Amino acid sequence: MDDERAKQEWRQLLEATWDHLLVTPVRDLIDAATAKTAADQLMNAELVTELARPIAAAVAPVVIQELRQDERPLKRFVPEDAQGKLEGAIARPGLVHPDWVRAMFRGQAAEAVLNDALYRALNDFSTLLPRLMVKVSPMGRLSVLGSAGAIAEKLITDLERRLEPEIKSFLSERSEQILERAAEFAIGKLDDPASIEFRANLVRFVLSKSPAFLVGAADDELLEDIGVVAELSARHVVEMPELRADIHTWIDRAMGYAEGMSLGEALHLEGIELRPPIEALAEATWPAFIAVLGSPQAQVWMDTLLDELIDEYDRMGDS
Repeated sequence: MDDERAKQEWRQLLEATWDHLLVTPVRDLIDAATAKTAADQLMNAELVTELARPIAAAVAPVVIQELRQDERPLKRFVPEDAQGKLEGAIARPGLVHPDWVRAMFRGQAAEAVLNDALYRALNDFSTLLPRLMVKVSPMGRLSVLGSAGAIAEKLITDLERRLEPEIKSFLSERSEQILERAAEFAIGKLDDPASIEFRANLVRFVLSKSPAFLVGAADDELLEDIGVVAELSARHVVEMPELRADIHTWIDRAMGYAEGMSLGEALHLEGIELRPPIEALAEATWPAFIAVLGSPQAQVWMDTLLDELIDEYDRMGDS
C-alpha cells in the first residue's frame, strides 16, 4: 500500500471513529469509578512535582525571554469592538468588592505611606501657620524695628519645635482611624464617574504596554523563586483531601448529567456542534501512528493477532 493511500485510510479511520463516538452512550465511553481511580492516580504528589519542575525550570524562562523581546502593545490581541465591551464591563456598578478597597487601606505599608504624606503636609502647614500668624500680628507689623523681628523669628522657631512632636503623636494615634475613613470614603465613590474612568484608564494603560514592559522586572532570580513556589504549591494542592473529594463529586455530577445520552447528545446540549479538524489531525498524527506501528511491541502484538486469527480459522475449518 502506498503512503498516500495509507494516509487517506488513516484519515477515514479517524473520521469514522469520531462519528462512532458521537452515537455511543457516554456511560460506555467512561465509567465514574474508573474515572475517579484515574484522577486519584494523576493526583500523585511525586508525579505532579516531576511535571511541574521542568515546566518551571525550562518552559517559563523561555517564555519570559520571548516576552522580554516583544515590544508590541497587548491591545493588538483585543479588537476595538472587544475593547469597547471590556470598558463597558469595567463600568458596571458593583464590580469592585469593598473588601478589596479595605485591604488596600490596611496594614503597615498603607500606614507608612499615609504617615509620610500627612506628616509632610502637616509639617508644611505647621511651618506656614506660625509665620502667617506672626506676620499679621502687631509684632509682625513692627518687625522693621529689628528687635521685634528677632523675637518673631524666635517665636516661630519655638512653635515649630513644639508642633513637630505633636504631629507625630497625632499620626501614630490616628493613622489607622484615618485609613478606615479613607477606605469607606473610597468605597462610597466606587461607582462614581471618576472611579469608573480610573478603572478604564488602568485597563487602557495595560493594553497600551508591551509584554516586554510588563515582564521587565522578571529577572532570573525572580523566575527561580516563582518556579519553587509553583512546584511547592502544585504538590500541596494535589495532597489536599478536599480537592480529591471535589473531583469525585464533579465526576459524579458530569456522569449524572449525561445519563442516558450519547456523546453527541451531551455535546449538543452544551451547544458544541463543531467537528474536529479531521484532515489536520490525520496529517499531524500520521508520523506518530507510523512510528507506533513500526515499534517492536506493535509488531509482536500484530503477529499475535494474526496467529490467533489463523488458529480461529483453522478451528472453524475443522468443525
